[in-house]
Amino acid sequence: MPQTELHEKSAGGIVYRKKWSYIEILMLAWKNARDDLEYVLPKGHIENDESAMETALREISEETGLLESDLQVIKFMNTINYTFTATYLEWAPVIHKEVSLFLVKYTGKTEPRPRKEERFIGYKWFTPESLKDTWMKPDVTWFIEKNIHFM
Repeated sequence: MPQTELHEKSAGGIVYRKKWSYIEILMLAWKNARDDLEYVLPKGHIENDESAMETALREISEETGLLESDLQVIKFMNTINYTFTATYLEWAPVIHKEVSLFLVKYTGKTEPRPRKEERFIGYKWFTPESLKDTWMKPDVTWFIEKNIHFM
């Protein structure tokens, strides 16, 4: 039997804040299907007639618990594509994912409250330098380096 292939479109963002003279990048701590810890960007499926930017703001707010009114899109950065086998699903389909990635400034004062029901177990604010030594999916250090002057 041929393996099922799915195509998904998502949007999300690299969320940052300025704290004193430092830039910090928000990553969500997530348990993958193998129960390993990964740091991931907040992102999710584009629904109905939403634009990629509307999806990014909605998904960031939903997954982090941050108010959408405290999130400001600075710019569209890029579209990233990757493929993986969803072994957590019974039929283990191959998923081809396309993610529209935005640079998003957080202007609020409250700390994130990641959604436990989506296997998020926490969050961490990283300096751009400390991200280089952190396992994350996808690797966003290149995007941060290329866009640091917008932050």
